Amino acid sequence: MGRRIFWPKTKKFYWCPNCNVPLLEPVCPICKSRTIRIPLSDPGDARLAFDRDYTLLRKAYRNEFHTEKGVDSLLGNSVMLLNKAPYYDEMKEVYVDGVQIGRLYYEPFLRTWRFRLSKVGALRVLSVDPDIVEKVVVDKTRYSPLDVIRIDKDIERYKQVLLIRRNGDVVGLAYSKGKGKLMVHSWWGEGKVFNGFETKSTLTDVMKVNEEHLNIVEARSQKVIALTVERMGKPVVVSFSGGKDSMVALHLTVNLGLEPVVLFNNTGIELPETYETVHKVVEDFGLKLVEASAENRFWSAVYNFGVPGRDYRWCCKICKLAPLARTVKSSWPGGALNIVGQRAFESIDRARSPMLWRLRWAPQMLNLSPINDWSQFEVWLYIQKHKLYANPLYFMGYERIGCFMCPASTLAELELVSQTHPDLWTKWLEVLDYWRRRLDLPREWIEYGLWRWNAPARYRTMMAKRLGIEDRIDNWKKSFNSMTNPRISNIKRDGNRIVIDFGTPIDKRFIEYQYTVINPVNVYTDKDGITIEWFDGKAKVYDNKILFEFNNEKGVERLVDLLKLLYRWNICAGCKSCEANCPTQAIQVVEMDGRTVPVVKNKNKCIRCKFCVYNCPVAEVYVEHVITPLIFDDAEAWRRPSREHHNEVLKKIKSFVKATLNISSMSMPSSANKNRQDYTLSTTLNEFFSY
Repeated sequence: MGRRIFWPKTKKFYWCPNCNVPLLEPVCPICKSRTIRIPLSDPGDARLAFDRDYTLLRKAYRNEFHTEKGVDSLLGNSVMLLNKAPYYDEMKEVYVDGVQIGRLYYEPFLRTWRFRLSKVGALRVLSVDPDIVEKVVVDKTRYSPLDVIRIDKDIERYKQVLLIRRNGDVVGLAYSKGKGKLMVHSWWGEGKVFNGFETKSTLTDVMKVNEEHLNIVEARSQKVIALTVERMGKPVVVSFSGGKDSMVALHLTVNLGLEPVVLFNNTGIELPETYETVHKVVEDFGLKLVEASAENRFWSAVYNFGVPGRDYRWCCKICKLAPLARTVKSSWPGGALNIVGQRAFESIDRARSPMLWRLRWAPQMLNLSPINDWSQFEVWLYIQKHKLYANPLYFMGYERIGCFMCPASTLAELELVSQTHPDLWTKWLEVLDYWRRRLDLPREWIEYGLWRWNAPARYRTMMAKRLGIEDRIDNWKKSFNSMTNPRISNIKRDGNRIVIDFGTPIDKRFIEYQYTVINPVNVYTDKDGITIEWFDGKAKVYDNKILFEFNNEKGVERLVDLLKLLYRWNICAGCKSCEANCPTQAIQVVEMDGRTVPVVKNKNKCIRCKFCVYNCPVAEVYVEHVITPLIFDDAEAWRRPSREHHNEVLKKIKSFVKATLNISSMSMPSSANKNRQDYTLSTTLNEFFSY
């Protein structure tokens, strides 16, 4: 079992016994009855089912039991509530009539949706026809999950089997392993269970019961927007992704009488319905649209960087953050208030995020999420209440709106893309097959979505073991080395001495045009190569290798910095994040030899803050997640204690700004003390930007 995830925020759902509807209050505002709390898996981000969910559930039921008999009894009398449950792909708890009737889930190894009955669900189905579900009588007092039961008949493998007593009482559920073996999945035990409420109810009833609650959360969110707008006194922007959450955030803002600029982060890898939704909504509201566009950068970068993974998100930096930084810097240099549709229940990271924050890639903007504490349930009720246009992808089965091949997707979502947008999926398969052949990986790497992780990961390893390909999938050294450009042919480490042999010539211009960034104390060239010296380390760059010597473990970071300059010179994606994040405009991305490269155009302006490195997808993702594991012989070398992180650099920037302000305020003769002033600035730089 994997370790349990503890959510810092959860949502409580209730069910009214008289109205037979889900709600978010412990007392029903219509009938005044005390409600019952339903035990959803954390964080409880449930939503009402769409027509397609009913269709999918019926299909899964039919696949499971080879009949539709009993499904109407299973679905009961109320609306259906779906809640995401922990699982290695996609699983939803299904609630009707105030009880869980089972779980709808995607089985990656069978490539199909299945439906697993709960005890209540099983009793509902058996009440229609006792022969719908396979049953096996058990006499043992109790079984635990994963226990194996041997029986005297062979049941089709993977089939769902109910465990019953001789008196017919349903006590558990198992799956057939074939050859007369069952594996216990759930043990419910003896006794009756509540079968659910019986009142007929519809979406109209749900809207009526939740109307007062929705009015309160709506007013609260609008108050937050209004107060923040008033206090900020800056231009108002709404980030609109084409999804349901940002649609609500946009409507809340417009309903206050504000006319925000709409900002769309165009990654270049969205589904066509998303583009259509963005332009339709902006046109309907009569607002101005600003696009932060990545253009075609993903499709050109993927052949250099490799396939993006959940642990290797270079795509976000190139396709989202870099275009955002450039657009914000040019459109709102004096700052702005950016209203977003971020919700706490989308992920653990977002659950820990405050309602108000600044993004390091675009610090000019203050970001506000007025629906931070809303659930999907509230979002969809709001959309229904105000008759808002929603992206049609939701009603095609998509749970999230974004890049169509996002590695954070489940295999179920990726399968859906292949069905609804086969042309785009074929284009992505061409990329996957290129990297499969380059990395010498089996076809299962593509077929089972194992590409969604770059380094060994628990779920990937588990799936690879079941497929019998673990050795080929988890050989990370071989894969990482095949991803490098320039390719590393050999690494030798002897104490505090490291030699990296590339086997092919290195373009040493990467030093000439960038060396100030890594703040060396000396750089010189001789007949053998270029030497770079620091107080705690020394590197010699030859034609095809780098020799590095360091005094302590912190000093090895000098080598990592040097490699970051080398690789970003070699495979620069042209995203210009270095330009957008340079506080002194010292660096530029220029065309050289038919490709883009980063160049420090004005070395006197470079303050050695390394912001251009910390915000570079090559340096901070590619080098940290592909190159440093090879250097340190550790797949998770990016977690090393000696690595300097962004917050430390930010402190240095603040200290430097304060120091330079103090210096500029001194009374110094403009010409006589010029040399002294230069020396003072130089001392300040060395003090604040050296380790």
